[in-house]
Amino acid sequence: MWRLAADPTPTDVIAPNAGPTGEGLVGYVVTQDGTVLSTNPGEPGPVVAGGLIFPVSLTTNGDYEVLDNCNRLGWVSADRVAPGFVPSERARQMDRSVFVIDPGHGAPDLGAVGPSGLTETEANLDVSSRVIELLASAHDIDWASGAVTPGDSVPAAAVAVMTRYPDGPNGGDYELGLTFRATMGNAVDATALVSIHHNTEPTMDLDYPGTSAFVSASNEQSPRLGGLIVDEVRRAFSGFEADWVGGPGSGLVARVGADGEDYYSILARSEQPAAIVEGAYISNPSEEALIMTDAFRQAYAEGVYRALVRFVTTDDYPIPAPEPEFFDVEGPPRSMDDCVVPRP
Repeated sequence: MWRLAADPTPTDVIAPNAGPTGEGLVGYVVTQDGTVLSTNPGEPGPVVAGGLIFPVSLTTNGDYEVLDNCNRLGWVSADRVAPGFVPSERARQMDRSVFVIDPGHGAPDLGAVGPSGLTETEANLDVSSRVIELLASAHDIDWASGAVTPGDSVPAAAVAVMTRYPDGPNGGDYELGLTFRATMGNAVDATALVSIHHNTEPTMDLDYPGTSAFVSASNEQSPRLGGLIVDEVRRAFSGFEADWVGGPGSGLVARVGADGEDYYSILARSEQPAAIVEGAYISNPSEEALIMTDAFRQAYAEGVYRALVRFVTTDDYPIPAPEPEFFDVEGPPRSMDDCVVPRP
């Protein structure tokens, strides 16, 4: 489990947080009504909203040290939160795997906004919820057609969690720091972390879906994860008609900064394979209309689900890893100083 320094840059690994016998390790907690988030154990602090999920870095005397959604360390009392247990042993099978699904953005950061007003944060949350539902139960998969149906050939994942939930405060639409998102994956020792997004600013017309994924230049399994997702999501979208748009290349992009390290914080800070997926172009009226439908959102979720099954159970590597490209944006990164932990 990661212990975070106050900056909050990850610094060192600490001993796992042991849960009750047979329940594994405590990787995260979910706040309940009356949860107090304090600076130090046992001290007074503000009461935060119920339904927030925080990664755990350590436990002591019945308290958990957590990272809140604003990338700040704090403490919560064990009797005021619901612990989330993760298995202490893993295997290359679905029922011994742990997944973190991260809905990109969150108010006040709406992400891209479509021509008719659809916000990316809302679409991302809905698609992510559908992925979690698929991971939470067993299914059959017809690999020829891609159909996902109830069954028992693919068991449920051991654990599947989201970084924000639709039953959380403000319907799950609130801000999350990038460090927080990556730390959630690190805290539960995720098999994979997938950040769900929708794209904007295409550069060309395509005759196929322009789904893409940003992947790590340093984690060798990240391009495999991203390639599987692009492969399966494009297949899922191919059953729909749209004036598809996108960019050049295979759909996989690895961006590095001036230091040669991964440019995107989620990829740079993730200890597990991670991918930032851009499903469809919300800025394109034709695709925005599809994103508004349940059928298209479910297809996106099923594509991600099939990719995760292949990631765990096969050695498939459908798209070669991309060559890293230098990327930089002028100006300082987004400050989290004005970020707010939701209150009741």
